Amino acid sequence: MQEGYQINIDEKLKEAWTDERRFIHYRGIIRSLIWIVSLIITDLIVDLLIWKGIGDNQFGAGLMVINIGIISFVIYREWLRHLKPYDAVRTALQVEAKNPKLSSILITYTELSAADSTSNTSEEIVQAIKEKANERTESINFQEIVSWDQIKKIVAISAAIIIVFAGISINWTEQVGTLFKRLTLQGSNYPTQTVIEKVHVEGQEMKAGKPFTVKFGESLNIKVFTDLKAVPLGKLYVRTKGSEKWPSTPQNMDPLANDQLIYERTLKDITEDTEFYVRVNDYKDEVYDIQVIKSPTIKSYEIEQVFPDYITKDPVTEPDLTLDTPQDTTLKWKITTQTKVKAMQVRIGEDETIDAEISENGKIITFSRKADKAFNYVFQWTEGESGKNFEYGDVQNNIRVIDDTLPEVQLITPSSDGFATDKKIVNLNYKGTDDYGLGKAHLIYTVKRGDSESDGETESSRLEVHDFEGKSAGTNTYEWKISDHIKELKPGDQISYQIEVADLFPGEKKHVRQSVTRKISIVTPERYLQWYRAELASQQDEIKRARDSEETASTQVKQLIEQESEEK
Repeated sequence: MQEGYQINIDEKLKEAWTDERRFIHYRGIIRSLIWIVSLIITDLIVDLLIWKGIGDNQFGAGLMVINIGIISFVIYREWLRHLKPYDAVRTALQVEAKNPKLSSILITYTELSAADSTSNTSEEIVQAIKEKANERTESINFQEIVSWDQIKKIVAISAAIIIVFAGISINWTEQVGTLFKRLTLQGSNYPTQTVIEKVHVEGQEMKAGKPFTVKFGESLNIKVFTDLKAVPLGKLYVRTKGSEKWPSTPQNMDPLANDQLIYERTLKDITEDTEFYVRVNDYKDEVYDIQVIKSPTIKSYEIEQVFPDYITKDPVTEPDLTLDTPQDTTLKWKITTQTKVKAMQVRIGEDETIDAEISENGKIITFSRKADKAFNYVFQWTEGESGKNFEYGDVQNNIRVIDDTLPEVQLITPSSDGFATDKKIVNLNYKGTDDYGLGKAHLIYTVKRGDSESDGETESSRLEVHDFEGKSAGTNTYEWKISDHIKELKPGDQISYQIEVADLFPGEKKHVRQSVTRKISIVTPERYLQWYRAELASQQDEIKRARDSEETASTQVKQLIEQESEEK
């Protein structure tokens, strides 16, 4: 009888455990199915509606890895970790939990059954417990430990999700099919209601990775050619190249009046490298680049001044494009740029142009011109980077010409007119200055005869007295022995003389300057001696007056000093 009891209860426990495992398998399969379908719907939303708007739609591998990770976790947590080997005691505890009226008799029976051979409990007590357990459990269904109503709820949820997914698959068959292809890295793209066939910038079809070059400050017309469904507006997203974010508010692209599938927009005054993409309806196009070609950047510049031959100076280089230079100086420009230049024209005034020479690498520009007069000039650049030969103007520069001024001459001595005999030697002391260099000095004199026979005739002569040899300043003394150059002088004759200096200016009109004119009257020795004595006395009087004036001033200063001392 004991064996019959044990077989009956043990079989019921095993059947309950088997039914529990079946429940766990069903629940695990259904919950995993719910997660799989939900993930597919989520993948579709993320890949189609979110990542398509900000990326390049190549995230299938990432989604697949995430899906596999989530499904693996769900299978373990909702299924595998609940599958446990048969344990009569554990199953009995589950039955006891559902039937509190058993008062642990089933647990006691199970433990004693497992310990028949080793138990120290008397056989009478064991037999009594087993009979009591059989009596108490005879009407109990051990399989009630499994709540199949829970399965019904899960099945209902699963059915609802599958129905939703079925509806999505029917309505968006191509999209769902594309998602599975993308998850398996087949590189498919989603179908759209509108398709962008091509994008033109100023009539040139754009290619991703190949920038469109534009002149600095110009505007561009962007046209988008679409197919299938037309919409009222396209969206143009523009940002400066290198920026991290796209603008939240795009620029509208209007369809053409004669073709609703072509949209256009003009970007005005582009001054920086730019990126843009177009979205029309549910289609987002690739990102395109616009490269702005700016005016050639000058790295350095200099002008070498090669002075005319009459200016005895070595060439001078100035790091400036505006300068003052002597007349007829040859100017040689050398300009180095950071970017390549194809050509440069120098526009001088309104009529003259010079085509500069460009080096092989396109970064060194040279030209020259003689500064015969002042002039303004500007550069007209043709850049050599884009291949489109964009032209750029530049600021105006100017060359100011310093005219060669007349030299200056000062006759220091004699400082006044005087009398002399025909034996007179005149010491001429004079000083010449010029802005660039002095040439020769001449003595210019005229003789006016005083006798009645000559009737007041004058004789003019010119005598070279010194060569300054290009010096800008110099002082010289010349002893002029009158009788060596003027013959047959007689009392009553009058000599007028002056010093003339010239600079080295080579123009047709020579640059000369003459000193003040001094006069010498020829007299008899007696008259000359009389005049000389009078001049000497006059000079002595001047010296005495100067000394007296100095002594008076000194006395007055001493008196002032003494007065200030007494006041203190």
